[in-house]
Amino acid sequence: MLPKLKSLAVFAKVAETGSFSAAANVLGISAPVVSQHISQLEKTLDTALVYRSTRSLTLTEAGQRLSMHANNMLDAAETGLEELQNVMESPCGKLSIAVPSFLASPKFTAILTAFLDKYPDIDLEISYSIDRHNLNESGYDLAIQAGDLSDSNFMVRKLTEGYGCLFASPELIEKHGAIKVPQDMLDLDYPFICEIGWSDMVLHKTDGSGEIFRGQVKNSRFWCDNGEAKKQMALLGRGLTWLPEMYVEQELSAGKLVRVLPDWTSELISVYAVWPRNAGSRSLTRLFLTFMSEVFMAKAKSSDKAA
Repeated sequence: MLPKLKSLAVFAKVAETGSFSAAANVLGISAPVVSQHISQLEKTLDTALVYRSTRSLTLTEAGQRLSMHANNMLDAAETGLEELQNVMESPCGKLSIAVPSFLASPKFTAILTAFLDKYPDIDLEISYSIDRHNLNESGYDLAIQAGDLSDSNFMVRKLTEGYGCLFASPELIEKHGAIKVPQDMLDLDYPFICEIGWSDMVLHKTDGSGEIFRGQVKNSRFWCDNGEAKKQMALLGRGLTWLPEMYVEQELSAGKLVRVLPDWTSELISVYAVWPRNAGSRSLTRLFLTFMSEVFMAKAKSSDKAA
């Protein structure tokens, strides 16, 4: 198909200029190459397209019909290229992104808002899910995922990293008793709000000692795969739950949730952007990636200065 399209483009230029040599000059190729394309096209179609003479070149009836379609093809291609060029100079269109549910947080939402403000002609379609989407099948342009992505078949860029922390409602703490060390959660029979498939509790001491606490969650009646659902259940006093701290900042400030065992966290969790390998450097996907990287780099520099 591609060789035929190239020969059609050459033929369209021959029909427009009226000679092989003129078409060759416009296309930046030699006249014999032009002649070869026309001959190959005629052989493929099994019909003559041009009448050649030493002084002139005219189109056959078949050549006249084909030249109309060839010109339409070139016009459509040029229109598409011009439209894409305009999009890249003034980005517009829709960008589809899949993100974990815990990113439905005020801080991340503010980042999305800033992107929309900077690029008013771009629409965002965000799916909040923990699923690791197959981007080739799901149709998303980009996914943000947490955890180990060493086996990813896609392009991957690390955006940031953080920890999961334990939270509960003040009412739950009052009901079951104060938690001073990790073992208290098990001894006091605290209920847990768990991620589906998760039952092993591993806590890391933040004082640099390398101390680790391991325990088996036994008292859990609610399992889910959504950060917002876990937060709402925690607000209702139904159990302890793991969440990123940025996801519950407002609830912490309002006193609706409290941090349990502030000297302990999950292991360090990296957050990555994942996208198909064929996303060009001038695509909306790469534009969003650049924006996100700049945001997180600015936050990192700000943290370094504060430290």
